[in-house]
Amino acid sequence: MTPVKNLIFDLGNVLYDIDFDIMYAQFDQLGIPNFENHFTLNKSDQLFFDLEKGLINEVEFCEGFNQLYQLSLSHDQIITAWNSLLIGFRKESMEWVKANQELYPTFLFSNTNQIHYDYFIPQYAREIGGNFEQLFKTPYYSHKMGMRKPDPASFQSILDQEGLNAAETLFIDDNEPNVVAAASVGLQVLYLKPGMFIETELPPILGV
Repeated sequence: MTPVKNLIFDLGNVLYDIDFDIMYAQFDQLGIPNFENHFTLNKSDQLFFDLEKGLINEVEFCEGFNQLYQLSLSHDQIITAWNSLLIGFRKESMEWVKANQELYPTFLFSNTNQIHYDYFIPQYAREIGGNFEQLFKTPYYSHKMGMRKPDPASFQSILDQEGLNAAETLFIDDNEPNVVAAASVGLQVLYLKPGMFIETELPPILGV
């Protein structure tokens, strides 16, 4: 296997804990039972894909949300419930990234949205300290790229923009379809399953 020279990290459940069940319970209390039928890691109503691709803003999202589910929730109710899946950064994992960012050109590629971005960026400064984005040579977010995982073109776009050799680049993600798509463009991959953490999984792979 080609030695790894570059790292691309996913965010949710790789560097940052998220909990869909908390969000589902919040929306259930707001009058949307079985919210998992509308939004999951791999299947969602179009409204959420549009948000993750940056095609709609926060106001349009809230308006579309009420229209879609025939509700009249306040902006704050929707945003609070939407953000409730955001738990916090994995401190040991972030320490590993900090300690090794000079050894490996390090990138981020996250399917996210402006609402969540506006929550976790200040959260990092508040809870860990410093600038989250400075840990990466370039952070890539679906809502700023206009494309999202698992579209193979999204991975290829990053490789092309950064001039990376896919065979020398390791992509780490907790979502199997994303890992499969990354491998399809030649990336080395690590499928980070529940109970796995980068600080224990990466050293044997990288030899550090």
